[in-house]
Amino acid sequence: MRTLLLGAMLFSGVVFMVSVLLMSPKGSIWFGIWGAASTNEYGSKKSIEHRLKRIALVAAIIFGVAVVILPYTA
Repeated sequence: MRTLLLGAMLFSGVVFMVSVLLMSPKGSIWFGIWGAASTNEYGSKKSIEHRLKRIALVAAIIFGVAVVILPYTA
């Protein structure tokens, strides 16, 4: 059980970081990391932003639950 929780924490933490970096103003992970400009300046990204917010929220909830439960496992 402890290994499963640690794996869930690791995976959800990485997913959360990537999804937050993809939600940068220019929409590129490279802009979120190094400030590089995005090549895709056109088009609506509302559906992508909505999905990224939902993914980030689910990953944060999974991470939080795993953090709370981990100390009580043997």
